[in-house]
Amino acid sequence: MKPVVVIADASPLIALARIQHLHLLREIFTDVVMTEIVQQEVLSGGNFADSVAIRAAIHEGWLQVCHSPSDNDGTHLEWLDPGERSSILLALEYQRNRHTPRLVIDEAKGRAAAQNLSLELIGSAGIIATAARLGLIPQARPLLESLRASGYYLSQTVIELALKSAGE
Repeated sequence: MKPVVVIADASPLIALARIQHLHLLREIFTDVVMTEIVQQEVLSGGNFADSVAIRAAIHEGWLQVCHSPSDNDGTHLEWLDPGERSSILLALEYQRNRHTPRLVIDEAKGRAAAQNLSLELIGSAGIIATAARLGLIPQARPLLESLRASGYYLSQTVIELALKSAGE
């Protein structure tokens, strides 16, 4: 079996930290990494509540920071946000090295680019649904509602799919 590595983009890290459930990534997946660019994005705002949890995860060692690959293979992702681009490029690098990468990414443009490159992906709502299915949280709905209440955009379709996936 090929090892699976999870590569997290900035938005899902911030979203899960915002609702005090960043730990779900550690509980669901064995290896969670982010690129140096994503690290800069999530920590550049100073010591706000979201960044404190992310800093702690890095310090504890379960959220690892990897180099940010350059786009020297002609993938042409310059139209994406730098964090999304670096996450996708890292996933492609892992894939070339016979790993099975999974991207944790929420933004529509980044998700579309990853899907076009045949990469596996999951979003914040998918993480919450998976946690509910695994019994790590009692229900997905309260966390999805907390995310929305915090100002994080989740479409009604995404929420409904996550609830269905969670069995709610």
